[in-house]
Amino acid sequence: MSRFDTISQPILTIVCNMINLNELGLDRPRILVIDDNPTVREDLHKILVGTPNLPKQTLSDLEDKNISDRKFEAENLFVDFPSYDLEFASQGQEGLELVKKSIDLGKPFSLMFVDIRMPPGWDGIETIQHIWKVDPWIQAVICTAHSDYSWSNLKKFLGTKDNLILLKKPFDVVEVRELATVLTKKWQLNNEEKRHIENLEDAVKERTVNLERNLTLVRATLESTSDGILIVNTEGEIIDYNKKFLDMWNIPSSILKAGLMKDLLSFVAKELEDPDAFYAKIDYLNKNFESESIDEMSFKNGRYFERYSKPYQIQDKIVGRVWSFRDITETRKLQDALLYHATHDKLTRLPNRRLLNDRIKQNMALAKRNNKLAAVLLFDLDKFKTINDKLGHTAGDFALKLIASRVTEVLRESDTLARLGGDEFVVAFSGVENEAQIEIIVNKILDVIKKPFKVNNYDFSLTVSMGISIYPKDGTSADDLLQKADGAMCRVKKQGKNNFTFCKTDESLRTLQLVSLENDLKKAIEKDELVLHYQPLIDLSSGVVVGVEALIRWNHPTLGLLMPNAFLNVAEESGLILPIGEWVLKNACAQNKAWQDAKLSPFKIAVNISSSQIKLPKFDELISNILKETRLEPQYLELELTESVIIENPELMLEVLNKIKKLGVDLVMDDFGTGYSSLNYLKRFPFNKLKLDKSLVDNINANKDDDSLVQSMILMAGNLNLTVIAEGVETKEQFAFLEQINCDQVQGYFLSKPIDAEGLTKLLRNHPNFPKS
Repeated sequence: MSRFDTISQPILTIVCNMINLNELGLDRPRILVIDDNPTVREDLHKILVGTPNLPKQTLSDLEDKNISDRKFEAENLFVDFPSYDLEFASQGQEGLELVKKSIDLGKPFSLMFVDIRMPPGWDGIETIQHIWKVDPWIQAVICTAHSDYSWSNLKKFLGTKDNLILLKKPFDVVEVRELATVLTKKWQLNNEEKRHIENLEDAVKERTVNLERNLTLVRATLESTSDGILIVNTEGEIIDYNKKFLDMWNIPSSILKAGLMKDLLSFVAKELEDPDAFYAKIDYLNKNFESESIDEMSFKNGRYFERYSKPYQIQDKIVGRVWSFRDITETRKLQDALLYHATHDKLTRLPNRRLLNDRIKQNMALAKRNNKLAAVLLFDLDKFKTINDKLGHTAGDFALKLIASRVTEVLRESDTLARLGGDEFVVAFSGVENEAQIEIIVNKILDVIKKPFKVNNYDFSLTVSMGISIYPKDGTSADDLLQKADGAMCRVKKQGKNNFTFCKTDESLRTLQLVSLENDLKKAIEKDELVLHYQPLIDLSSGVVVGVEALIRWNHPTLGLLMPNAFLNVAEESGLILPIGEWVLKNACAQNKAWQDAKLSPFKIAVNISSSQIKLPKFDELISNILKETRLEPQYLELELTESVIIENPELMLEVLNKIKKLGVDLVMDDFGTGYSSLNYLKRFPFNKLKLDKSLVDNINANKDDDSLVQSMILMAGNLNLTVIAEGVETKEQFAFLEQINCDQVQGYFLSKPIDAEGLTKLLRNHPNFPKS
C-alpha cells in the first residue's frame, strides 16, 4: 500500500530524493506469534522455519496436509521457503510490548498470527486493536477454531482493512506458508514505499523554493511509481495525476480538461458495485479534512482497488487531498483461492465437510425462523468399487465428477450438494415444507444417476442407496442429522440398495431392548458371564510375541457370545463400565502373572481404558493396588487410550497419566491417525507407544498416498522415540509392507485372531516365534 505523508505544493519534487529500494538494507521478515497454547506456537515455528538437515519436499507433496491431523509434516519435512525471524508471546499484553520494543529497535514485525481466545488476558480482537494503535501497518492473521467468529464479526470490531485475514483452525500447512510468503512480501513492499515517502516529505519541505528547477525530473520519477496518484485541492479541483492513474481508470479526456472532482466522482461511481458507500466516504473526508483513509473499492467487472488518502499540506496548512490507488485484484484472487481450497473438494469442486456443516447450520436456523423443515440426504454409489477395479481410478474420478454434475442439475438453488470423500455425497435441503417435497427431488436424483454413461468405451449404470434425516425431529445438530441419515442409508443397503428411506423416529422398541440388556449386564459379573480373549502382538524384527491385548467378551445366556460393540455403549451410559473395567484390569493382570508362573517368556498385556475409568479419583492408586494384588510387575502392563479420552480435559489427563507413568506402567495412544491433534498429544503426554488405526492398515497397497502416510507416521514416531503398533493386519501383503518400512509391532487376523487364555497358552508353547514374511 502506498503511503503519502505531508506533501507540499510542488508535488513533483516528491520523487527527487527517492531511495533505491535495494539500498534500504531490510532484514529478513520478522513474524510475531501470539498464542497461549505452546503447542500451537511450536507448530507454527515448524511450519514457518522448518527442520533443517532433512529430505526436502516440494509444495505439491504437501497438498491437503493439515496441521491438525498430519503433524508429522512439520516434524519431518523441510521446504524451501523464505527465511523468517520468529518471536512468540503467550498473551496479548506481552505481544504488545514486543511490538513496541521492535519499533524502538527499528526492526518492526511484518506479520503477526494472533489466536482469537487467550484467557485470562486480551482476546485476539483486543490484542490487534492495541497493537494497531502502535503499529497500524503490521499484517494480521487472526486464528480461530470457533465458528462464531465470522468475517463480518471481525470487520465489526476491527473495521475493513487490507492487512487483516481470518484463518480457520485446524491449519493447513500450505495455506499458512502461502499466507506468510504473500503477507510478508506485501509488508516489505509497503514498508519500502512508506520509508520512501517519509523521506520524500522531508525533501519537499526543504526544496519547495526549488520546485520549478526540478519539475521535469520529479515528473519522470512520479510516473515510475506503480500506484495511480491523484491530487485534488480543497475547492474540488484536480491539481495533478500520473499516467498510471489514467491507465487504471480510463478517464475520458473531457473530464480531465474540465478538472472538476465532482465530474470524476460521477464517472467512477458508475463503475463500482456500491456507489452509495463510495459517495458516503467522499462526503465524510470532505467534512473531515485532517482524516486519513484506507479501504477497498470493488468494481462491477470484478476488479478490486486499494484506496489510500491523506491530507495534502503546505507548511502545516491543509490545501487539498492526495489519493493513491493500487490494483489488488490478483491478491484478492489469491485470498479467494485459498478460501475455496479450504472449503471445497479438490476432485468435484463441491463443498467439503467443513463447508457442508456451515450450510446445514444455516438451514436449521432458517427453518427455525420460518417455521419450516431442513433435511439431510446422505448417499453413496452401489458397487462403485467395480469401476475402480476394472478401469482404474481415473475412470472412477470421471464417474464421480459426472455424478456431481448430474445431481447438481436437479437440485434447487437453495440446496447444497457436498462430497464427504470416496463415493459418499450429502445434500443439505433448505426451506422444506414436508417429506413429499423431499421425495420429489430424491426421485429425480435416483433417475439422473441411473442414466448410463460411458468410460473408456465401456457402458456403465450406477445406482445409489440413500438415507434422509429431518430437522428438528431427527436431530438438532449437523452431526446428529448426518449420523441419522447414515443409519437410514445403511438400512437401505441391507434391504437391497438402489432406494431411499427416511430416518425412523420411533425408538421405543430399541429403548426397551437397551433397558433389558442393561439389566442383564448388571448380573453378568456376579454370574461369571464375562470372559477375556487375547490377541498377540508380534515384534516384526524377531517374530517374538512381545505382548497381548486383552479383549472383553460376554457369554450372554440367551444371545450367545457378544462382542464389545454390542454392550459397551450400554455399559458407558449406565455407569457399569466402571466395575466392568476394574474386572478386566484385575483378570488381565492375574492371567499375565499366571503365564509367567507357567514359565512362558514374559510379555506385556494391554488393557483398553475408557473415559469414565480414567476420570476416577485416585485411578493411579486403583492400578497400583491391582498390581500388588495380582503380584504383576508394572512393566508388564500397558494401558491403551484414544485421543478422544484425552481431549475432553487435557490438563487433568496430563496429571493422571504422569501419575500412572510413575508406577512403571506403559501408555499407548490407540487409534492414531484418526484425530485432529494426535501429534500434539504424543509430544506432550508420556506415551510409550502409538497404535495405528485399522483404517490406515486397510488401505495399504491400495493407495500410494496412504502408504506414504503410514511410512511417514512410523518415521515420525521413531523421531519421538515411540514404538509403533499396526493393528488389523489381515493380509500377507500388509504384513510384508509393514515389515519393509520397519514398523515395530503388528497384530491382526493374519497372525492370530483373539482367543481365550487356554488357546493362547497352546499357541505360545507350539509357536514361540512367528515366521517373518
